[in-house]
Amino acid sequence: MDRLADTPWVKMLVLRRQDSCVSCGRTVHAGERAGWDSGSKTVTCLSCLGTASTATESSNQAFPEPSALAFDRGTAGRSVTREAERRSARYERQQEERVTADRVWRSRIKAEHPIAGRLAAAVTPKVRAEPAPQHVQAWVTGAPGERKVGEALDAIAGIVALHDRHKPGSRSNIDHIAVTPAGVWVIDAKVRPGKRLELRNKGGLFARDERLIIGGRDETKLVESMGWQVETVRQSCADLLVDAVVQPALCFVDATVGWLDRQPWTVRGVVVCWRAVLPELLLRPGPLDGRRMSELAERIATRLPAA
Repeated sequence: MDRLADTPWVKMLVLRRQDSCVSCGRTVHAGERAGWDSGSKTVTCLSCLGTASTATESSNQAFPEPSALAFDRGTAGRSVTREAERRSARYERQQEERVTADRVWRSRIKAEHPIAGRLAAAVTPKVRAEPAPQHVQAWVTGAPGERKVGEALDAIAGIVALHDRHKPGSRSNIDHIAVTPAGVWVIDAKVRPGKRLELRNKGGLFARDERLIIGGRDETKLVESMGWQVETVRQSCADLLVDAVVQPALCFVDATVGWLDRQPWTVRGVVVCWRAVLPELLLRPGPLDGRRMSELAERIATRLPAA
């Protein structure tokens, strides 16, 4: 957050929820930059303040509405939904086959051995359908998480979000890519209902060894898996980046954080965040104007097609 030079009591920030300008009454939507007076708890729009970040302002003026873009921005969670449906259907089919086979066996053994068969069937537990295992449930819960993050990104004015991008020549997908004034963000959505996020240093006094802990388990591998995604996006648009960067982020859905961890943190170069802070992260001023953002988004969308 940057402060206005001539009004030290006002903070420039990105609104997390809709409000009204205290001066002109104009509606200031979530995702827009505005002045915030913490004393009176009021919002002042940029027009009334008479000042704004030049980079962000020029970007918003030149950047078209997402609906006007000629390329396919993709649908959040589409490929995960397809895979979840495929895995769920296969598991249900397997369960039905097991139950049917057990029923057929009981009928046959009773017919072939009226006395011993009935006894064997009575002491043998019936086969019943079981709940889907974790490796199936993970796909089922992942799809809504990606859609929630996608909706949060689409609600931020001044950026363009691409969803569910396919890496050519592989079966891998990238959940979300956001082209912003400061550069390109590669965002991986993760669903961890009720799990607490923690950053721990497992190193010694002179060497840091940062670990991402989720629900008491070391899941730093999630951070490490961002490497190929960043490199894939960078290769798709390296000649257009110039003074911009590709920044990776893990965005958690339905996870919890401690009272002292209200701001995102970085683990080995990867930002760990949640949906509420996305506008503040992605609307930071930078070197990209609307024209360059449009070029970058179109290039990435062409090189990494929607899944």
